[in-house]
Amino acid sequence: MSALFVVNAGAVFSPRRAGPSADSRKTTGTPPTRSATGPTGSDEGEWMRRARKLANSRASQFRRERGTQPVAPANWRRKRKEKTGDDADDANARGAARGYDDLKPGRREASESEEVEMTATAGDGLWRVDMENLSTEDWKTQWTMTNEEWNLVKKDVKANAKGPSDALSGFEDAGLRRVSPDIAAEMLRIVADKAKQSKTEREELSGLRRDSRVAHLIGTCVAAARRGSESLSPKSTVSAAWALAVIAGERANSAEMEVLADRSSVLIKEMSPRQLADLAWALASCRHASHAVFRAMDVSFATDSAKVRKFSPFDLSTLTWAFAHLGAGGVGFVHGLDVWFANGSVPTDIDASDESAVESLSATAATKAQTFTPHALVATAWGLAVLGGDALRSFSFKTIWAEIGRKGAEFGTDQMSDENNVKYGPWMGKHLNQIHQCVVSVDAAGGFEALGLPALPPSLVTASEDAWQKQRRPPVTSWYQRDVASILAYMGEKHEEEAFCAGYRVDLFVPQWTGTSIPVAIEVDGPSHFARNDQAVKLGQTRLKHRQLANLGFAVVSVPVADWEYLETSEEKVEYLRCGFEAACAARK
Repeated sequence: MSALFVVNAGAVFSPRRAGPSADSRKTTGTPPTRSATGPTGSDEGEWMRRARKLANSRASQFRRERGTQPVAPANWRRKRKEKTGDDADDANARGAARGYDDLKPGRREASESEEVEMTATAGDGLWRVDMENLSTEDWKTQWTMTNEEWNLVKKDVKANAKGPSDALSGFEDAGLRRVSPDIAAEMLRIVADKAKQSKTEREELSGLRRDSRVAHLIGTCVAAARRGSESLSPKSTVSAAWALAVIAGERANSAEMEVLADRSSVLIKEMSPRQLADLAWALASCRHASHAVFRAMDVSFATDSAKVRKFSPFDLSTLTWAFAHLGAGGVGFVHGLDVWFANGSVPTDIDASDESAVESLSATAATKAQTFTPHALVATAWGLAVLGGDALRSFSFKTIWAEIGRKGAEFGTDQMSDENNVKYGPWMGKHLNQIHQCVVSVDAAGGFEALGLPALPPSLVTASEDAWQKQRRPPVTSWYQRDVASILAYMGEKHEEEAFCAGYRVDLFVPQWTGTSIPVAIEVDGPSHFARNDQAVKLGQTRLKHRQLANLGFAVVSVPVADWEYLETSEEKVEYLRCGFEAACAARK
């Protein structure tokens, strides 16, 4: 008996008879052959053609019953990328922003034979838009949500949504494809606020970051920013960047953040103090260096004293941290900070021989410093210490240092220390560590007397040093660190891994480089030590660590992983370490 099985041919199922079975071939000795006939004995090619024709006929009937579906207009469509060719050929596709189409019936219909050229993420209806060829009229036709309608939606979501997912569901019910860039940015702000208020866990934020609804809202803002459209106000630009930083953090899409940063750099003058602080925080939190943004902020602080006076202590503390974290100049910013503490005056313009003017200026600055919270005060001092140079000699640092000393004397009776923790008033581990780093920076610059600073209470200095020594950070040894250690062994250099040098944990410590008496601290710096989008920008904590180790007499050799992974032979790696050591020694002189 012949075996019977089913073949699927374009959704048409027909029984087809197979040739002789395996058992029958064993008995007859007939070699296995493929049947050349269809179910009616006709040629197989003819049978397949008839099956496909029937399947196409049924598909056509289904499309007629379903009705014509809306499609993207011609100038929104994009040819599908061929499988051949370099990735650079698809640069426009990678850079395209996401958006919805919201077309009225009958505006454009595609024929059944026409190839659909738009691309969409399966199931979410998100089109990739060709922004260069999209007219302003087509760009604005999709924004049908009115401000009155949006205010009602916003009020409802703020009152009833318990978390970011609830907020997104509420916005989706109102119609995401109908929102303008300004409304999209405000939606993102609310979603991010809900995430912070509900203390959303990292795992949930990861899912939120990949949510197609969030992608659409961000894409709408990025599309407007790329076009330089006035439909995305300075406030909305900042809101989009801030929400992206809250939701995605260091995993934020660099291309999206770069577009928002570029657009923000030309809108700095139009931003309020809080918006500038939020923008700086967003960039620093994502480790996204933007020279254009921080340069524009630098210029604004140096030239617009009226605006500088409107900043709150919290905003100034945030900006100081961001400037220090991303290593973005800061000369103009420090000048503006001096003006803020002097309540609009320029401290360097005060005649030092005029005692009454100097006393009045000091009293004004002290009053301004007292408006800082203890934590913001220490964070600002640490940021200026990271900037180093003139920032340590600035009027701002002198004022903040004096206020830390005053609060230190005030909190002197509220101390606690055990085997693992140190508490001094409201300051604990992190903030005491920052105070210690400020003390070390001042000592390296010649001491508090040379800088004209008052001495801190001895109890505060002792507490900060005690907290620094009690740090407990588990060692993390990467493959690159082990590889550098093996090269040091190959060179015959005695070394210690994860050694403690002046309270810092150093990746590799060479007590005495061969032929010299110089101790060497080798730091194998991975991607987390640099800005995500610019490996030439070291983060503030890394720069401060290297600088303080060098000031304490160590030759600091930084080995970026991005450089080390391109060295192929042992000889190349030996030469790299020798050149690094020579450069570190030259820097010490």
